[in-house]
Amino acid sequence: MGSRRVDEVLAQLVCQKALHALRAYVQPRVILEALSARGLELSPVDLSRYLSGSVLPAPEKAYAILDIIYRSGLVGEAFRRAVEVDSQGIVNVPLIAYNAQLLDLAASVAYALFRGRVDVVVTAATNGIPLAALASSFLGTRLAVARRERESPTLKYLEADLLLRDPPSYVHLYMPADMLRGGDRVLIVDDLFRTGRTLRALVNIAAKADARVVGGVSMVALGEAWREAVPAGSEFVALLRL
Repeated sequence: MGSRRVDEVLAQLVCQKALHALRAYVQPRVILEALSARGLELSPVDLSRYLSGSVLPAPEKAYAILDIIYRSGLVGEAFRRAVEVDSQGIVNVPLIAYNAQLLDLAASVAYALFRGRVDVVVTAATNGIPLAALASSFLGTRLAVARRERESPTLKYLEADLLLRDPPSYVHLYMPADMLRGGDRVLIVDDLFRTGRTLRALVNIAAKADARVVGGVSMVALGEAWREAVPAGSEFVALLRL
């Protein structure tokens, strides 16, 4: 099977997984209305077949569906219904970071926006790993994870400082140097964008490898402080902003 056909089949499968995940939070009627409003007419029978997986959408239709369900706000609405925020404004991160349906939706957005534009997906341990791994799989890229400890005394590491908030203290993020290559196009993925400290550390690690950050995807963003860490010319999206 040629690489183009592989890409087309992948788009079909990603679309089916995204629709199936979206159905847990949004009624099929609402999905059909969003598609129709943007010029893609789909019958209830066809959508039902796509949702069940008995029929897969044609590749070009799959690309269009993925784009529409993100840009129409349907994916964001699914996250809005799933996310829990307590009275102190604290997001229940594990509730979303390990939710298979939300992971499928978030990774499908990463695929829709960045397919063909990324060489490696980068995240920091630990809650960002599930989404980063799935996004990497959908995009067909390498996966690189930065941790707070060196895993081997013999490996060469890329390193960046990370300022923790409570209590205020500095730690380090370490990434094996061979995970990033000069010229790599990097997508930063995380469960939560908030202060921008982790994001800035990952951007610095990429810079030390002479890699270029092309964008980022987060399930949730709190406030706007994280935007100060976004590199110029890159495209960062958060599926739900609080």
